[in-house]
Order: sequence, then C-alpha cells, then structure tokens
Amino acid sequence: MVSRLKRINFNWKFVLVYIWFYGYSFIKRGPIYVLSYLALPLSLLFFIYLITKGSLIYFAVLGGMISIVTNNALTAVGDISFFKLELKIQELLVSAGVYPIEYLFGISLGNLLFSLPGLLLFIFLGFFYKIFGISLFLWTLLNLFLVMISSTSIAYLVASRLNHVRSSWGIGALLSVILTMLPPLYYPYKLLPTAALYSLLFSPATPASVFLQGILINGKANFFYLIIVIIETMAYPIIALKLGRWES
Repeated sequence: MVSRLKRINFNWKFVLVYIWFYGYSFIKRGPIYVLSYLALPLSLLFFIYLITKGSLIYFAVLGGMISIVTNNALTAVGDISFFKLELKIQELLVSAGVYPIEYLFGISLGNLLFSLPGLLLFIFLGFFYKIFGISLFLWTLLNLFLVMISSTSIAYLVASRLNHVRSSWGIGALLSVILTMLPPLYYPYKLLPTAALYSLLFSPATPASVFLQGILINGKANFFYLIIVIIETMAYPIIALKLGRWES
C-alpha cells in the first residue's frame, strides 16, 4: 500500500476542484443545508444552557464544533453512495485516472469547507463565552481537521461497499448518532466509567473531545488522546483505501 501511494503523482488540482464542487457549490446553491446541520448542535447548546444554567456551556460549544465536523463527514455516506450508484461520478473519475486517495481528500476538505459557516458561528460563541485561549483554539482547529479526515474515511468505506442508495441515508444517519451522540461531546468525559470511555475511542470524536476537554478543565493537554486521534487519522484512510471499492 505504501509503495503504491509513493508512485502516485498527487493531483491537487482535482482536489481543489472537488472542494469547490462538494463544499462551496453546496453552500451557494443550498444555504438551508447549513441551517439543517446547525439545528441539532444549536438546540443541544440551548437546552444545556437552560438545564445547567450555563455551567456546561463550555462543553456544549466544544462539542458542537466536533459534532458539526463529524456529523457532516458521516452523513456523506449518502452523497458518496448517490454519486457512485446513481450519477456514476466515480466511474468517470476512475476513467480520468483519479486515485481514491485524491477523491478521499477532495471529499474531506470539501466537507470541511461546507462545515465552515457553522464552525465560524461556534468559534464566535467560544470567544464570546471566553472559552478559547490561543492554545485551546489552535488545538481545536488541529483536531477538527484530523477528525474530518478520519470520519470521512469511515463514510467512504461504508458508502463504497453499499449496493443500493436507499440504504445509504439511513446508515449515514445511524453512524452519525452512534459516533457523535454517545461520545462525550456535550458532557464532561469524566462522567463516563473508564471502560465505557475506552470503548468509545473507536469514534474519532471521542479522543478529540477528551483531549480538548483536558485543556479546558485542567489547563494542560493529555497527549495520549491526541496520539489516538493521529493514529486514527492515519489508520482509517488506509483501511478505507484498502477495503473500499473504487473500481467496480
């Protein structure tokens, strides 16, 4: 696998074009989609603020940012499946000599651009509530980038193995719930038993959230969880490229 990737003359031009197609054009043609992916994190933030009288607002803001990125990445299962099975875009890309890793990067960064309006809103809230110092803000940006790549890799792997579009939307929504609502995004990770926390580390959102919460609560980083995020960012794309169907 490694030797094969080394022979690839990475086509950044295609990646940039796909970022425009999958990220910018979606925002331009359908701003309502931005409101749709903001509905859940903003609703949770509102109820958390009311129930806890603002004491857990910090977790709601950090969790909302990770949730936006993870949710948009995982719900891409439907888009990837639709592009492949109905529009036959993947066949066109294969015949054009596009490599799956280029496609994966295009989808990941396109999703990141698509998520940007929502992230900017939560970044504003983070500074408004004085959650972000320079250190936490920069670590947050890094983790969001890594989580987007690993989560999109999961979406690509699942979507590439599907034979029918009709099941893709439900699977994407189910993955989104499992990998964003169960992990400690909107609540302190210390509320979870250690065994439960470790069992949720397969979700890229979990170690990212625990790492950022550690900085928020303790003022210092636990790099064990950042290492897990980095490992998953390397492992999930490799698994997706190895097991995903590209030329079919």
